[in-house]
Amino acid sequence: MPYDYYEYLKKQRDNEQYIETTELVRQNLWSETINFKLSQEWLDIEDRILIMLYQRLRYT
Repeated sequence: MPYDYYEYLKKQRDNEQYIETTELVRQNLWSETINFKLSQEWLDIEDRILIMLYQRLRYT
C-alpha cells in the first residue's frame, strides 16, 4: 500500500502541469512573501538608525 502511494506521488511529480504549477507558486508567492519580509526588516532597521541619529544629534 505505501509503495502504491509513493508511485502515485512520483507520477504526479513528473507531470508537466504539476511542474508548471510549482514553478509559478515558487516565482510568485514565495518571492513576494520574501520580498515583503525583507522590506519589513529593512524598514525596521531604517527606523532604528533614524532614532539613533536623532538621539545623537539632539543630545550631543
